[in-house]
Amino acid sequence: MTFEQAPGIRCEVAGQPHPLSFLGCRGLNYGQHSVLPLHPFRLSVPEAALADLLDEPFNSFIQTCREDDLQDEESDLPALKEAGYPDITAMLAGHRQLLAEMLYDFMISDLMDAIGRASGYRSQVPRYWGDVEAADNRAYFIVNEVETVSFADGQVIFEGQGYYGTYVIWLTHGYVRK
Repeated sequence: MTFEQAPGIRCEVAGQPHPLSFLGCRGLNYGQHSVLPLHPFRLSVPEAALADLLDEPFNSFIQTCREDDLQDEESDLPALKEAGYPDITAMLAGHRQLLAEMLYDFMISDLMDAIGRASGYRSQVPRYWGDVEAADNRAYFIVNEVETVSFADGQVIFEGQGYYGTYVIWLTHGYVRK
């Protein structure tokens, strides 16, 4: 197992190294009870890599927050507004607690997707809704919930619980092949 495509990023599941291209994030019911056994994980991402991984989705999220705040004349994230809607680099430099909260609440799935791309994984593109042949059946470690986000020694540390499983597209209901 190599990590050359995503230098400095490390993941351990139950204390054992885990390949980055086999990480996923639970979308539906994120953080809720899992019938599969949960295992602790620790994901370590260099601060310098975080900006590269999340620059586009983070800036898009910030822009959406700014536009919503102007439209609604109130803010769902007052601390973000008070900070002046900084980009991720400025957040790393001066607003780490706010950044940790935003990563925890809004950006975990984006981060997992970006790490997958950085590690060389490319998913197949379904040809039609429910394309079982394009289903991604790699063995994953699925992040069920991030419990803490912290900063130490130039790293952003994500710790939580997840489970081993296989990701399969289940959207075949209702599709009739002609």
